[in-house]
Amino acid sequence: MINKIKNGREGGFIKLIILIIVVLLLMRYFNLTITGVLSYFHLTWTDIMNWFNQALNWLKDLFISVK
Repeated sequence: MINKIKNGREGGFIKLIILIIVVLLLMRYFNLTITGVLSYFHLTWTDIMNWFNQALNWLKDLFISVK
């Protein structure tokens, strides 16, 4: 049973690596950049960082409420 769990985790990790490589190759083929994608959705790096900060605060509040 432990081998099945280990193989499942390794398989998921390999799928994640393959997905990242495919996305990077597609971005290269279509000449896309992360900044270009953010500009398309009218987002700035500060908006993204604020979103991450809000998510982090939400997680902190969640863990505090579970205590």
